[in-house]
Amino acid sequence: MVNNDQTVSVDLIPDNIREIELFVDRVCDQLFINDTYYGNILMSLTEMFNYLVEHASSDKLEITYHSNYENICISFYPVDSQVVTAFSQKIDLDAFVGEESHRHLFLIHSLVDKIHASKSEVLSLEFDISALHNEIYQSRKSLLNDYFSKQGIEEKVKHQND
Repeated sequence: MVNNDQTVSVDLIPDNIREIELFVDRVCDQLFINDTYYGNILMSLTEMFNYLVEHASSDKLEITYHSNYENICISFYPVDSQVVTAFSQKIDLDAFVGEESHRHLFLIHSLVDKIHASKSEVLSLEFDISALHNEIYQSRKSLLNDYFSKQGIEEKVKHQND
């Protein structure tokens, strides 16, 4: 069984971007995430890491993930209260042309499904992966139906006392 609660500690220095990439690789491999979702997760986490390198008040960052196979929630701790405030606001890219930090915020907001900013120094990014697993389910169901139809076995609904 896959451990759906994992944590990695990363020093907030630009060279550690590779640690973020390895974390995303591990999560996506464990959850069978396809290239489209992988790209969104990787891009948003690298943008988040770069933003935190520029704006963090601590030297170390804890990154955790949890999944129920419908959503992936990736949390960052500790996050400075100013960063939490920045993520709580709506970003208008046109108003901040040329400012790199706002580009990071805009990309992250564009790539994730939900952002949860708490006052307890935790910032969470949530990705909806339910469509991916529904697609896998439908594909497997179709393969099984094809197999059974070739074997001459009909689909039959079983009742509780069958």
